[in-house]
Amino acid sequence: MQPGPPDLEYGEPFNKAFDQIRSGVDSAVSSFNQVVDQVKEWKWLLGPAALWWIKHNLDNVHAALNSVLDRVDRALEHQLPVLSLINVSFRWVHEVKTPVSDLSFVTTEPADENLTKWTGDAASAYNAKALKQKAAVDETVLKSEFISQWLFKIAKTNVDYAVELAKIVTGLAGRLAQAATEAGTVIDLPWAISTLAQSVGDLVTAGLDNLLNSGQRFVEALGNVRDIATQVGDYSKLPRGQWPHAVRG
Repeated sequence: MQPGPPDLEYGEPFNKAFDQIRSGVDSAVSSFNQVVDQVKEWKWLLGPAALWWIKHNLDNVHAALNSVLDRVDRALEHQLPVLSLINVSFRWVHEVKTPVSDLSFVTTEPADENLTKWTGDAASAYNAKALKQKAAVDETVLKSEFISQWLFKIAKTNVDYAVELAKIVTGLAGRLAQAATEAGTVIDLPWAISTLAQSVGDLVTAGLDNLLNSGQRFVEALGNVRDIATQVGDYSKLPRGQWPHAVRG
């Protein structure tokens, strides 16, 4: 049996996305706290109106940050299961489809060339059984390919989701780091926070819209469960869901 190919094409970018998410979250939270500390440092020079305005903008940034962190928490919970889906998808191909497909030729190829000269009722019965065996083999190959594709589509939508989430987190971390740098003086502080609130709001809104699209594709992939039920429940080549017997006892 040939070993399955490495799943680096999807497993590696999936893990890379989560590495970026983790580091981005750490950076974003650290920069946000730095901005808050800078506000506390200069609040004695800021009037009540300015402080209210700054707090209002920081609350908006905090809400946007929390909305992203909520999605990060849910994504982290599913990291290992998605990697398992990718692995199982390849296993269905290389541990089921490939070895079973090897039997398709064997079932109808005579072990001895003299069998081609065999005639009569026994020969006809043998050939009929062989054709049923081949049909069962070919049907199993189709089913295993379908299951592999179904699992892979679900895994791929999760990979796309993680990559998109990583873009949001790294973008958010960059905006916050920039604000922490620009808010170093009491004069620049209000404008830096105002700009931060606007840019973060736009970034998160656009990013969450993209995540919603990824989520819809995931739901569509799961919706194909009816198709897989149809495949599994089709016994036309596998009577009563079992392999056709070559000999009846």
